[in-house]
Amino acid sequence: MLPNLATVKTHLRVDYDDDDSYITGIRLAARDYIEDYCDVKFGSFSHQAFWDYAYPVVLVPAIATSFSNVELRKKDGSSYTAVDSTKYEVDDNISPMRVHMKQMEGAGPELNLYRLSYTTNITGVPEYVKQAFLMICGHFYENRQDVGNDRVYEVPMTSRHLLNRYREMTF
Repeated sequence: MLPNLATVKTHLRVDYDDDDSYITGIRLAARDYIEDYCDVKFGSFSHQAFWDYAYPVVLVPAIATSFSNVELRKKDGSSYTAVDSTKYEVDDNISPMRVHMKQMEGAGPELNLYRLSYTTNITGVPEYVKQAFLMICGHFYENRQDVGNDRVYEVPMTSRHLLNRYREMTF
């Protein structure tokens, strides 16, 4: 998926082991940065989306790989029960995917009336994301402090340009 320690060390032109734990921390920070910036989570994760009685459509991130079910909260609010699949429709032909309730159940202004369980599984990333990862690692490695002795100015991160293509746009 993302470059391993050896690849990052080669990119940084580090041929000794003294900085391995520091570079490992940089790798984790770069991964977190990309996940936050692109609004994705690398690996396989289960998620839940909730929506109310007033909204018959819920939008699901495009990276969703499977849906398990739609559930309706019981009247006493204690738990959720499965909704018959004939009462909703999944539209995965567009991005973001949508779940449309054909027949709404429940009454009154209730929050989180419906729950949708789905899975995301990101095991591979495009080469430009890997390059951005290496660039961020290099930036973190070379700029260990917030400020320098010389003139302070922002160094534009080309990695952002690469990541903007992969970024999940939210609204």
